[in-house]
Amino acid sequence: MIMNIEFRKPTSKDGIDISTWKYQGIYSFYNNDKTEAKNQWALNIDKEDNTFVIYNKENELIGNCSFEYDDNKYMLGVQMKPQMTGKGMGTEIVKSILDFGRQRYNFQSIELLVAKFNKRAIRIYKKLGFYIIDEFIWNVNNEETEFIAMKKTY
Repeated sequence: MIMNIEFRKPTSKDGIDISTWKYQGIYSFYNNDKTEAKNQWALNIDKEDNTFVIYNKENELIGNCSFEYDDNKYMLGVQMKPQMTGKGMGTEIVKSILDFGRQRYNFQSIELLVAKFNKRAIRIYKKLGFYIIDEFIWNVNNEETEFIAMKKTY
């Protein structure tokens, strides 16, 4: 099944939508209203460089992604709409994101950070060729959270 998705520059309307996303259980860590800074990021996503929103063929916003270039490396950011998570589409969506990013930025490798508890995402990243390069504790939302840094090389 080939997913028919489209990458667009975010609008302020997208930001308002993204700012309301609520995740269940341990994934509430990712809620966009968890802190004022995170809420402001979501509300101002239309002002972010190298950030894209993802729409499905029904013209519904299903996620966002970013490709930040810093310290001579590309960093991938991915966020799926809560209703899209856990439905078996993650591998295909992340593969589409990587293909889009590689076409646009021509990177030879890309890294990402993922909370260690997020086993679903880690499984997807490993399936797509990412490997663990580091583990660390990061203070996010005033909580000490274990993170994993992963990398994929082409």
